[in-house]
Amino acid sequence: MLTPAPHVHHAAGLYGTAVLDIRRGAWLMLDPDAARIWHAVTVGGGTAGLAVPSGQDPQVVGEQITAFVDRLLAAGVLVDTARPARRTRRWWR
Repeated sequence: MLTPAPHVHHAAGLYGTAVLDIRRGAWLMLDPDAARIWHAVTVGGGTAGLAVPSGQDPQVVGEQITAFVDRLLAAGVLVDTARPARRTRRWWR
């Protein structure tokens, strides 16, 4: 299941969603399409059931959604609770 990282706060508005990564001190502004993906992930735990816009190839849209979610995971604003946590070693030990 995908969830926002503990150090991330987010708020939805009329024009998208604002995501604040406190650890990096950076904002991520999501447009309405990206905000729909964010909402599906944070509320539903994944992207299953997202509607594909008419006239679009479902496979291409699915690949784009997967790439976007992968970028959010790589940026550290989303975490996958199904994956084991990455163990990091402190430099002084």
